[in-house]
Amino acid sequence: MERVSSRRLFTAMAIWITRAVGGFFLAFGLLGMLTPIPFGLIFFVIGLLMLIPTVPAVARPVRYARRKIGLFDRLMFETTRRLPVPYRRILRQTEIGS
Repeated sequence: MERVSSRRLFTAMAIWITRAVGGFFLAFGLLGMLTPIPFGLIFFVIGLLMLIPTVPAVARPVRYARRKIGLFDRLMFETTRRLPVPYRRILRQTEIGS
């Protein structure tokens, strides 16, 4: 049996934990957007910031939604513009022109 280095194991666990927490924030954000005060957008963006780097397939549906829903695209653009540079880079992967 091959021994797995502790560093590799930690990296794999960190990726799975990031995916789980990102999925939770994404789901909570979607539910929160249905309330009269749409505070869920904040949690939705946090979930995307966690999922896009770890699950590349997440960027495709976000790009599709941005292409089809103009309001969503404008909100994502404004949010991206206000974020610090490292986070801005992540959300720019979902822009329609990219």
